[in-house]
Amino acid sequence: MRIKRIVQGGISTLAMGAFIVAAAPGSAQAVNWDHGPMYSGDKGDKAASAYFEEHGDHVKVCDIDTDGKKAWVNVYDQTTDDFLYSVTDKKNDGKCSYRHASDGGKYNLPEHHDIGFTVSYEVSDNPNPGFYIYFNDH
Repeated sequence: MRIKRIVQGGISTLAMGAFIVAAAPGSAQAVNWDHGPMYSGDKGDKAASAYFEEHGDHVKVCDIDTDGKKAWVNVYDQTTDDFLYSVTDKKNDGKCSYRHASDGGKYNLPEHHDIGFTVSYEVSDNPNPGFYIYFNDH
């Protein structure tokens, strides 16, 4: 009898643990985007979108047009005039590509600097990408 109770209690504990893990939101869901959507090109040209959250330096780019072209965002430190990195999303599949400060190094954006974003698709195909600047004060 005693063994049976321990096993039943263990199963209940496992089931509760699985429920807590399943109910916990993922990191992408927890981000409250400060800036975005930022679109590629002119008003009518919305093949790519990007988002920026200052707290945690989250950057997201999404391919939002099923045209076979990759969406990308280049990230710059406008204060020092330095290119920092690029993020690419290869296809419009409902998933986006992300980078954030916890990736370390260049992804940890400098505080109290203007951060620039060029949002585009297939570099050679877009002569007029969207360009945005935000002050990173978090």
